[in-house]
Amino acid sequence: MSNEQFSGHSPDPVDPPPGSHTTPLPPTSAPAGDMPPGTAGSTPPATPTTTEAPLKPTAAERANTIVKKVVIGLIIAALLVITYFILEAFLPRWWAGQIGRRVDGSMASGVWTGLVLGVVCTFVPLLLFVFAFLSRSRMRNVPAIGFAVLGIIVAIPNLLTLAVVAGGGNGAHAGERIFDVDAPGFRAATLWGVIIGIVLAIAVGWFIWRYRRRGRELAATRPAKDKKKKK
Repeated sequence: MSNEQFSGHSPDPVDPPPGSHTTPLPPTSAPAGDMPPGTAGSTPPATPTTTEAPLKPTAAERANTIVKKVVIGLIIAALLVITYFILEAFLPRWWAGQIGRRVDGSMASGVWTGLVLGVVCTFVPLLLFVFAFLSRSRMRNVPAIGFAVLGIIVAIPNLLTLAVVAGGGNGAHAGERIFDVDAPGFRAATLWGVIIGIVLAIAVGWFIWRYRRRGRELAATRPAKDKKKKK
């Protein structure tokens, strides 16, 4: 027996004879599970995309929504009508009583009170409405809304007097009788005050319009003057 059977070493590889060609074996690739993440050539798993369209409301749901809106609108309309009749019966009588106690049957006091309320409660609201118009589209129309609300509040005395004079309910008729007895001259003086307030508001509005127009003209001529100075 040869010594190679008892030795623990394998025989040395035999070199290929000269002139022979050997084809190299391709490298064996590791299993997909053994490859570390981020290895070049690996493709990330595709994320599932949802292409489902949003569900549209059914006809029953749309009808239910419309019915709810109609019911809410009817409730609001009923509340407004009830409020109108309550105020129509109460406010004219209350306002006439306040003016009657203030004037106390004096013609001079009635004329003076009517003129002051007519002028102030007409001129100031119209001026505030002009400011509301000029300040629109600024800070999301917050100043415009504020001016408009303030103008309506200031005009309330004239609106109450108009409710007494032009109203047809029992409260308006009672207010007219109070004006005749306790506040003589108040209604006619209020009308003249309203006319004076409108004239003043038109004059001030025209002045503001001229001032703003002059400012725009000056702003338009400034670039031309600056170009001439640079030349």
